[in-house]
Amino acid sequence: MDKSEILKNVAPCSLMCHTCTGYRDGVICQSSKTLLKYLDGIKEFYEKHLPDAVESYKDFENVLRMYSGAPCSGCRSSEHNGCSIEGCFLLECTKNHGVDFCGECNEFPCKKTTDLFEEQVYEQWLKGNQQIHDNGIEFFWENNSENPHYKSYKKQQ
Repeated sequence: MDKSEILKNVAPCSLMCHTCTGYRDGVICQSSKTLLKYLDGIKEFYEKHLPDAVESYKDFENVLRMYSGAPCSGCRSSEHNGCSIEGCFLLECTKNHGVDFCGECNEFPCKKTTDLFEEQVYEQWLKGNQQIHDNGIEFFWENNSENPHYKSYKKQQ
């Protein structure tokens, strides 16, 4: 993937718009649209043949509809519709420093982000930008583009 496409799919903080539930061009939104397309008629099939499954399917379909209507056009867009982190200043900050990602900045890691992110997100920010700093954005993309966006919230077992 070329850098302009990576920039569309990765926020300046290194978080993946690509795997965010709010990103309209992301994998969650697009996959939800695809599933809805291929599941067309299944509710009626269930009503006829598996009536006990209808309510569960309706819940599933509602979730798919929610994700398929993702409103955000990405963190680099002025139309991100408030789905990004409240008070985020990183797009402006990276622009002011002439870089695309925090990890490319000569002030990385800076102290400005410690109050911006909660602990799980801060750890993602630090790790992602360290990878960008050490190996470049193409390496980062290849090694992280398939990772679940919210995995850091999952309790470790």
